[in-house]
Amino acid sequence: MKRTIPIIFSAFLLAACQASSTQETRTMNTRLWAVSVKQDANLYRIDDKLYRSEQPVPEDGETISQQGIKSVVNLRFFDRNDDDYLKQYGINIINRPLLSWNVKPKDIAEILYLIEKQQQNGAVLIHCYHGADRTGLIAGMYRILYQGWQIEEAKAEMQHGPYGYHSIWKNIANLFTEAKVQEVKNHLERLRSNEWNAVSGQ
Repeated sequence: MKRTIPIIFSAFLLAACQASSTQETRTMNTRLWAVSVKQDANLYRIDDKLYRSEQPVPEDGETISQQGIKSVVNLRFFDRNDDDYLKQYGINIINRPLLSWNVKPKDIAEILYLIEKQQQNGAVLIHCYHGADRTGLIAGMYRILYQGWQIEEAKAEMQHGPYGYHSIWKNIANLFTEAKVQEVKNHLERLRSNEWNAVSGQ
C-alpha cells in the first residue's frame, strides 16, 4: 500500500499540471473573445464590422438586422439557399463554400478579401453549419491579420471559445502556423494588388 502512494501522488501531480496548462490556454485573452449576441444562434460580435454564427434561421433575422449587418458570407457547401429569407431585411447573401477537410491558404485569403470588401457597406456575418470550425478558422485569421493577434491567441479562441470546435479537423488547427499565415497574407496582398492594378489601369 505504501509503495502505491508515491505513484498515486505522482499521477495526481501530473494531472494537476495538465489541468493547469489546459486552464491557462482556455483563459488566454478571453476578455477579448467575441461577445455573445444571441446564444441559441451561436451569434457573436467579433468587432463592429464582423459577426459569426451557426446557420441562422428565420427567427434570427430581426436580431441579425439590428446589428447593422449588411452582408452574410455563407461558408457552407450544401443547402446554400437557407439564407434567402434574410433578403427581406436588405441583406446581401454571398455563398463562398469552404470544405472543412480541404482548406487552403488561398481559400482563406479569398474569403478575408471578400469580407474586407463587403465591410465597406456595413457589418458582415460569417457562418457555416455549426459556426465552429470553418467559421472559427476565418475568424481566427481575421484576428491575426486585421486585429494583430498572436497566432496562438487566435488558435486558442477557436479551439476553446464558447462557439464549439471539433478536434477531428486537425488540418484546420494546423493552419495556425507562421508559414501558413504568411501564405494567407501573401495571397491577400496579391488580391489587393490585382484590384489596384485593375482600377488604375496598369
